[in-house]
Amino acid sequence: MTFADVLQNPLYKDRDVLYALVPPTGLLHRTEQKNELIMELAPILMNSAVNCVFLYGNPGTGKTAVVTELLSELESEAKKRTLKIKRVYVNCSENRTETTILIDALSQINPAKSYPRVGWTRSKAVNEFNDVLADEKSHIIMILDEVDYALRESGDDILYRLSRITPRGESRLSTILISNDMRVVDFIKPKTASTVSRVKIIFSPYTAEELQDILADRAKYAFNKDAVSNQVIEKIAEIEAGRGGDARKALELLDSCAKIALSQNKPKISLDVVDQADSNLEKDTVLHTLTTLTKHQKLLYLAILLSNKDEFNGGEVYQHYVEVCAKNNVEPLSVRRVRTFLVDFSELGLIESEVTWLRNLNKKSRAIKIVMDTATRKKARKLLRDIL
Repeated sequence: MTFADVLQNPLYKDRDVLYALVPPTGLLHRTEQKNELIMELAPILMNSAVNCVFLYGNPGTGKTAVVTELLSELESEAKKRTLKIKRVYVNCSENRTETTILIDALSQINPAKSYPRVGWTRSKAVNEFNDVLADEKSHIIMILDEVDYALRESGDDILYRLSRITPRGESRLSTILISNDMRVVDFIKPKTASTVSRVKIIFSPYTAEELQDILADRAKYAFNKDAVSNQVIEKIAEIEAGRGGDARKALELLDSCAKIALSQNKPKISLDVVDQADSNLEKDTVLHTLTTLTKHQKLLYLAILLSNKDEFNGGEVYQHYVEVCAKNNVEPLSVRRVRTFLVDFSELGLIESEVTWLRNLNKKSRAIKIVMDTATRKKARKLLRDIL
C-alpha cells in the first residue's frame, strides 16, 4: 500500500468534520439543554455574573460542544452591546488542584505574563488571581471542564473560592462547570453546596435513533456520496447506544471503518468491517486511557497487570500495589485511597469489579477481574513501565 493508493480512493471528502466539536449544521438533539443554558447565561448580557452553572452527563453527550456553540453566540451578541467578554477554558483532567486551575486561568486572562506550571503556593495563585481580576475591564466566563477530576483529587476548595469572589471595579466572573460524573455532588461539602448555583442541566445519553441522525449528518460532509450505507450507520448507532450513547465514540468507530475500507481498497464502507473496526478501537482505547491516569493510578494498574491471576480481591491488589511502589521508590497511598482508584478503574472499563462476601475470611471484599487479551496486556505493561 502506498500514499498514492490512499489518495486515489474517493472515500473521504472532509475527514475533519468527524472530529469537529460543533458540526457545520450545528448540534442535533440538544435543543432542550441549549434553551436551558441560554436562560441561565442571558444575565451575562445584562452585565450580571452567573455562579457555577452545572452541566452533567456521560462523555460524548454534547456538554462541551453545547457550551462552545452557545458561548460563540453569546460573544457575538455581546459585541453588539459593546460588552467585553473573555472566555477561559480549563480542563480539570489535566489541572486537578486549585493552584494549577488558577494558574491555567491566569495564563489565559493575562497572556502577557508568563506563569510557572510548578512552584507557586495556593495562596500566591489566589492573590494573583484576585489582583488580575481587579485590573480587568471585562466579563470573564470561566469553564471548568471535567471538574469531577479536580473534586475527587483535591476537594471542592476551587468551587468555594470561585463562588465567593466578588471582583472589584468593572470586571465580572461567571463560571460554568462540566462533569462526566453524575455523582459529582458527593464530592461537594454542604458549606460549598450552599454557595454555588443549584442549576443543573442534565445531558442524557444519545439513543440509537439520535446517534443515527448525528452519524448521517456528519457523513454527508465527511464522505463522498454513497461511501457510507444506512446499514453501516444503523449498526454503529446500535453498538454505541448500547454502551452509553457516546457520540464521539460512534464517530470514531465510523472513521475506523473508513480507514479499514481504505486499506482494503474498497470504494465504500461495507457492513462487514464494523466489527473489525470496533475490536481495533477497543484495544486502542484501553492504552490511551492508561496515559491519562495519575502516577499512583498507573502504579496500581501496573500492579494488577503484573499479577499472574485474572481474578483477585481488594486486599491482594493493595499488597501488589505496595510492592510495585517499593520497586519504584514511591510512598504508597492508603487502602482507602486505592479503593477509590479501583472504583474509577471500573467506571473506565479497565477492570470488572463488585463487592462480594468472602466466606473464608468472613468479611466483604472487592472482587477484581481483568478482561484483556494477552497481546493488549503485554502492550499495557510496557506502556506503563515506559511512562512511570
